[in-house]
Order: sequence, then structure tokens, then C-alpha cells
Amino acid sequence: MKKGNAEEMAKLIEVQRGQDGAVLATASDAALNDAKPVPVMDVAEVVALEQRIAQEGTSLYTLMTRAGKAVAEAVRQHAPVGSHIVVLVGSGNNGGDGWVAAEDLAEQGYDVALVTKAPAAEIKAEPAKTAALKAEEAALFRIEVDPGLDAIKEALDRADVVVDAILGTGFSHSEVREPYASWIVLANEVCGRKSECSDKGADEVAWLIAVDCPSGLNAQMGTAAQACIRADETITMLAVKKGLLVPEAAPYVGQLRLALLESE
Repeated sequence: MKKGNAEEMAKLIEVQRGQDGAVLATASDAALNDAKPVPVMDVAEVVALEQRIAQEGTSLYTLMTRAGKAVAEAVRQHAPVGSHIVVLVGSGNNGGDGWVAAEDLAEQGYDVALVTKAPAAEIKAEPAKTAALKAEEAALFRIEVDPGLDAIKEALDRADVVVDAILGTGFSHSEVREPYASWIVLANEVCGRKSECSDKGADEVAWLIAVDCPSGLNAQMGTAAQACIRADETITMLAVKKGLLVPEAAPYVGQLRLALLESE
């Protein structure tokens, strides 16, 4: 199994609350007392941060590449090479992170299937389109374009890890549009929450990782749409969004980890 080195893996850091309520980050093997505060921001502040980073010379495409690789690293920590991975992507830049993760995992030897509503050429958001076209050209994994729910269920049933890259932090509605609402409901039904299963049941369901925030969750307010991913783990980028820390969001966020997207 080809894994990232220790330095790369440390970039995914646990997010917890200290006794004084402060939001802290710590490596999984470190004591909370040794943890340091992490940035907690409004969604709009994170968008502004991304633009500022881009203006300083690190492109949004580079940030997307780092985000996708951070998600891939999270997958590798839960499944050995050769495992079945399903990546559900939307048409925005959250989906772009999923395309990058899928390509990275396929390069490492994972059996990856990516489910998308539209082919790469029809994606309008950038840099998601650029990332999707690159991954599509590499042709390292299966791409299922607008498959029926039966086909998605079959893929989810075989999966060891499922990646939710459908909707990102820009989602702020009370309902999720189709087909994504049905994808979310199906993912929740098939995957359940591995972290809440008995030892026997846990072997039969996939680990569900949300990219940046669970699809259907308002990352600013912490409110959930009727269709909302119930993740085992959420990998959030650059800073912790305030809505992810709201107590009502906990059943959807699962374990929260932060990827700072710093250069290697």
C-alpha cells in the first residue's frame, strides 16, 4: 500500500473542543493539552481567504488539487490499495475536489467509480472543469454519467469507502435538488454510519467521507436540508466553518478533520 509520508498525513488534523470551548486541532496521537487553536470562519471569510491566496500566487486550481489529495489521504487511512471507492460528485467546485481525489486514488491502485450528473465537458464551474477534464483524459477510473439509482446502489453496495463531493459550502437552501437529493438518501440508506455500527455491522457498510461539509448541510448556520449526508468523517478545507460546530450539525458531520492546504 502506497501511503503519504508522515508529514503529509499530519496535514489532516483532528478538530476538537477544549474544556474552555476553544476549537483545537491535534494529531490523532497527540494529547489535547498539546493542541493549538485552529481558524474558525464564516463561509464568506473562507471565500475571501481563497481569493487572497490566489492573488498572492497560489491558484484556485492548486488549492483544489491539494484539497482532493487531502481527501484521498483520508480514504487511504481507512482502506487498503485495491479497495472499492465510490466518489459522488456535483457540478461545482466541491465536485472538482472529488475528481482530483478519484484520480489520485486510481493512480495509487484503488478501484474507483465516480458518479456525476454531467460529463466533464459540461461542467461550468472553474477550476472544477479543468480538474474533471484532466481526470477524464487520464482514464484511470470508471465514470458513471447520470446513472439510475439502481446502478448507484449497486456501486455503493460494493464500496469500502464512499466520498461525498456533491454540494459544498455554498449550499444554503432548505431542499436539495434532484438527482442529488436521491443520491444523498441512497448513500445514507446503503452506508448508514459505520462509526455507529456494531463490530459485525461495521464490516458490512462503507465509511462515508464528506468533502468540506456534508452535502445538504448549511456550513454557515449548521442547519440540514431534509436530504443531508450523514458522514462518518468530514474533511474541511483551510478553516473550520462555523456551521460545522453547531451541536445540531454533529450527526451529519461525524468526525471533523481540517486540511490547511499548505504547500508540501
